[in-house]
Amino acid sequence: MANPKDILVITTSSAEGLKIKKHLKPVSAHIVAGTNLFSDFLGGLTDVFGGRSSSYQKQLSSLYNEAIERIKYNTHEIGGNCVIGLNIDMDEISGKGKSMFMLTAIGTAVIIEKDEKLNSLSNTNEKFENVGVERINNLRQRKNIIEKAEKRELHYDDETWSFITSNQVQEVFPALLRRYTNVIENFESMQDAYNFFNKNFISYIDAQEESKKVSLLYDKIETETNHQVALYLSKVIKELNLFDYEKNMSLLKNSDFKKQKIGLRIATYDKSFYDKEDIVNLNQTKTFISETFKERGEISTKKQLLSSKEKEVWNCECGNKSVEIGEYCGSCKNDIFGFKESEMKPTDIVKYIDQKIELINEYIK
Repeated sequence: MANPKDILVITTSSAEGLKIKKHLKPVSAHIVAGTNLFSDFLGGLTDVFGGRSSSYQKQLSSLYNEAIERIKYNTHEIGGNCVIGLNIDMDEISGKGKSMFMLTAIGTAVIIEKDEKLNSLSNTNEKFENVGVERINNLRQRKNIIEKAEKRELHYDDETWSFITSNQVQEVFPALLRRYTNVIENFESMQDAYNFFNKNFISYIDAQEESKKVSLLYDKIETETNHQVALYLSKVIKELNLFDYEKNMSLLKNSDFKKQKIGLRIATYDKSFYDKEDIVNLNQTKTFISETFKERGEISTKKQLLSSKEKEVWNCECGNKSVEIGEYCGSCKNDIFGFKESEMKPTDIVKYIDQKIELINEYIK
């Protein structure tokens, strides 16, 4: 199975249509959270005493979902495609006047035969015979947030970020970047605002379905005219280990050299897991980079002072002429390949990919 997100997780040891080929081994996930994570547990007493705390429930759901995701990744790593008998317990750990919650999830990783009937076990888009008022209110709030975001009237406070993250409201993605473009551009002078945005934005992206994460980030980089915003999105790809071969090849083949440079950056980033197909893709990426990123400056010659001999120089694409071989252009600060001194060069990236392939080969059968 190529994607850990697609692993089936059930609480029973069997289900209709489930054909187990092989039991692998128990898999577990442990999450520890401080009690201050549940901010309204003590602060919103009226909510709690009323019998229900919505934010407390959201935090519990978030921990529960995180545990399931970790179980999926652990199962994927050992070659499983299903977890049966999932059980989740939460305990409170106390000591020295402090307390924490520990959530433990455990199940059995197995390999199952693929069966179309299994789709019904994980189908979350089906229609219901009845619908609760909480679902109605949730949908109402979602539509309201999307409408305000489109009108540029949405206030991005903690509550808004929590809702769009936990409910995977991908429709506000363009509005988020539009709202925070200035913060991204001036992150050094707006550190507090940037840190607030960056923390929430990464959580927001990470909460999306795996395929959505990739398409949102890469497609926006392709079309984004603001280079600083495009660079920021590439950093999010790095943070979340979302390297995607096909999407990145599209960037490397872009007609805009700045987009190609971003593609080169991403070529050094990681995926969460690697398999044999990734080795093939990495080799193809390496070959493409080697064959594509040639000298952009033009080699020429000029006469040396006090001599009739000529020496090789290069003319930069910015218009500056007679730059010494091996030197950077004094005007645009690029080298003959179009890269600044601070930027990773294609030859370095090829070496990095070679090393990655070698490391993966040590583990892949």
